[in-house]
Amino acid sequence: MSVDLPGYPFGSIAPYCGDDRCRPIIYISHIAQHTKNILQDTRVSLTVVERNADSDDVQARGSITCVANVGPVRTDETAVRERYFRYFPSAQRYELTHDFEFFRLELVRVRFIGGFGEIYWVEPDEFTMKNPFSFQQESRIIEHMNNDHADALRRYAGGAPATMGGIDAEGFDLLASGKKLRLEFDTPVHTMDEARQALIAMAKRPA
Repeated sequence: MSVDLPGYPFGSIAPYCGDDRCRPIIYISHIAQHTKNILQDTRVSLTVVERNADSDDVQARGSITCVANVGPVRTDETAVRERYFRYFPSAQRYELTHDFEFFRLELVRVRFIGGFGEIYWVEPDEFTMKNPFSFQQESRIIEHMNNDHADALRRYAGGAPATMGGIDAEGFDLLASGKKLRLEFDTPVHTMDEARQALIAMAKRPA
């Protein structure tokens, strides 16, 4: 909600990643207008639109709108900081300005649009899922894949050099050619061994 124009919403664009419970994390500057707005009024909406290379019609794509209250992340939550910088390595240089801060969106409700006739309100506990891997476990998997299995990551990314940014029960995220690629497991995984088996199986799929 705008500070300068009371009663009007103020739209902006911001990168985000999910924390260990799928709650969106943003990293924003205190000199930015959107930060001034949310410090005055914590009610926000984050709209995420499905990437679709086959259509220029944005209304034909799936989307979600996360209606939420936003607040600063505690400074001792170092896992949030490190996870965000895995997804957005270039953002780490903003720390030098001493002006950026992490904020978390606490979901109130989610509006899901999957296509014609697929429009629903979704409650937060239906939308979020706790990551079965601790921050340390996730970091071990990512470090192992990035250091020892570059060929497999390249295969996952369709031949492009890639690094793993995050992994959870349903799949994992790759960073390739400046874009994030989401790959889903055939079935959810819940342990380190299940994750290893799923990654091996995906690497053996025909190209």
